Amino acid sequence: MMSVSVLDNFFWAASFLGHAAVFSVLVYRGRWREYPVFTALMGFDASLTIVLYLIYAHGSDWYTRVYWGSVVVDFLLQLGVVVELARTVLRPTGTWVQDARKQFVISAVAGVVVAAGLAWTVSPPAANPLEAWEVRANLFTSLLICELFVAMTMASNRLGLGWRSHVMALGQGLTAWATVAVVIDTLHSFLGSQRDFAGLEHVRMLVYLTVLGYWIVQLWKPEPARLPMSAAMQKYIVALHRNIEYDLDRIDTGR
Repeated sequence: MMSVSVLDNFFWAASFLGHAAVFSVLVYRGRWREYPVFTALMGFDASLTIVLYLIYAHGSDWYTRVYWGSVVVDFLLQLGVVVELARTVLRPTGTWVQDARKQFVISAVAGVVVAAGLAWTVSPPAANPLEAWEVRANLFTSLLICELFVAMTMASNRLGLGWRSHVMALGQGLTAWATVAVVIDTLHSFLGSQRDFAGLEHVRMLVYLTVLGYWIVQLWKPEPARLPMSAAMQKYIVALHRNIEYDLDRIDTGR
C-alpha cells in the first residue's frame, strides 16, 4: 500500500463529504430539477473521490488512466454548469431573451480563444512533456470557467436581468474557486510540477472546501421572493405574449 500523508487523507475525506453533502442537499431540497448538470457534477466528484482514493491507496496502475479520463468528464460537466446557469439567468420566461444568447455565445467564444492562447504561451518547467501539458490544461480550464462566467454576467447586466439567489450562490462559488485556481495554475506554470506543488494544491483544496460549505448553506436555504421585474423585461414579456397570441391566431384561422 502506497503511503498517503495525514493531510492528504484529510483532504480526500473532506472532499468526499463536501461533494456528498452538496449532492444530498440538491436532491433533498429538490434543487436537482433546476440544476441537473450541477447535481451530476457533485455526484460524479463524490464518487470519483472514493474511486481514486482506493486505486491510489492500493498502488494500482489504473490511477493515471482513471484520473485523466475523469479530468475530461469533469471539465465537460463544469462547462455544462456554466451553460446551465446562463440558461437560468437569460431565460426567465423559458425562452432566451432577445439578443442574450448571441451576446453570451460571442463572449464565450472570445473567452475560449483567450484562454487557449494564454495556456499555449506558458512554458512550465516540468520533468516531462506530460506534466507540462497538465499544467497548461489546468490553466486553460480555470481561465475558461472564469471567462465564461464573466461572459454570462456581462450579458445579464447589459439586458438588465436580475439574479436569483441560488444562481448567484453557484456562480459566486464557481468563480471564486476558478479565480484562485488561475492564480495557482499560473504559479505552477512558472514553478513547475515539483517546486511547492503540494503546498499550492493544498491551498486550492482549502478554497474549494470553503466553496462547498458555502454551497451547502446557500442551497439549503429557501429561495427568497423574486424582485420585481424591470420595465424593459416587462415590455419584453408582453411583446412575447402578443407574438404567441398572434401566431396561435394565424394557426386557428389557417392564414
